[in-house]
Amino acid sequence: MQRIAESTVQKIPPSPPPEKKKKAVVYLDVQAPLSDKKVYDSQKRQVDMLLKLLYTKKKIVVVAGAGISVASGVPDFRSSEGLFTTLRSAKTPGKELFDASVYKDDKLTSSFHDMVRDLHALTSKAQPTEFHHMLATLAKEGRLLRLYTQNVDCIDTRLDPLQTRVPLPAKGPWPKSVQLHGGLDYENCSKCGWIGPFEPEIFVGPEPPDCQECVEMESVRGIAGKRCLGIGKLRPRIVLYNEFNPESEPIGTITNADLKSRPDAVIVVGTSLKVPGVRRIVREMCNSVGDYRGGITVWMNAGEQPGGKEFEGLFDLVVRGDCEKVARLANMPHWDNSKPAPFSTKVAFCSLIKVILQGYRNGV
Repeated sequence: MQRIAESTVQKIPPSPPPEKKKKAVVYLDVQAPLSDKKVYDSQKRQVDMLLKLLYTKKKIVVVAGAGISVASGVPDFRSSEGLFTTLRSAKTPGKELFDASVYKDDKLTSSFHDMVRDLHALTSKAQPTEFHHMLATLAKEGRLLRLYTQNVDCIDTRLDPLQTRVPLPAKGPWPKSVQLHGGLDYENCSKCGWIGPFEPEIFVGPEPPDCQECVEMESVRGIAGKRCLGIGKLRPRIVLYNEFNPESEPIGTITNADLKSRPDAVIVVGTSLKVPGVRRIVREMCNSVGDYRGGITVWMNAGEQPGGKEFEGLFDLVVRGDCEKVARLANMPHWDNSKPAPFSTKVAFCSLIKVILQGYRNGV
């Protein structure tokens, strides 16, 4: 009878978990004239929020795109003056020159070689921007947990505090910067995996150059009477669309390690987030920071933030405008002391904010 009574008791379904409150996103327009008192007063909270992040957070993750190098004279990809537009011809969309299919067509291969030679010449002469220097300062202070850069120009990684390692190590310690798409400072063999400094002069015409390491190895094998294994071709060490990233495994390992270390801030800057793998990194990092009390996530770009449900409520602060204006607003000293600090290190944070903002409003 007891069992029958128990079976007739109506079971109450468990209550659903409470829904997370949607973030109250705030917006900062750095294109607006902050030297104007009315404009500044209307955005004071947002400015304080941004500067507090840059001057107090201790584990900052930055995911950067081509937008941070525009002030260096290096074009981005998708804007009206970007590479996809300027490289477009009557028969070839500019984006095709960054696709793995360039090696399936002689004309595309030749155009690709012309493009990487010109781009390497441009990026080799480019100087770091104020934003690059700001990232390097954060790294030197030990407050930049990681820079995930999509840029192949290597302007960031040439700064000592932002150096990377090529190839990425399988185990830590890992470099401060992770190149998600490789870089134009190096070339590699598609067969033996040899990596060396980029030689622009050998990338001419439709035929990729032979790998001299493979040539030497074949010569040794021939003398030893061993069979031929073939000679690999050299290519710039950049990851093209629709091809496998050979460093996906170490990148995943580093990303997981950074998530476990609980970053307290994420800045996504100068990117339209069109690459699926990068979108995933951003989502995971921002969600991790969102669970951290006092954590803050920032979208910083001249263009619109990405749409879609996956990015809904992901960012606490949206900064609209040129990231160079953010670096000038922060007014940090350069990591190499080429630009001294505008304030005493003994000044309290609140006073520091006032000093920085007053200098900015006065046009310093």
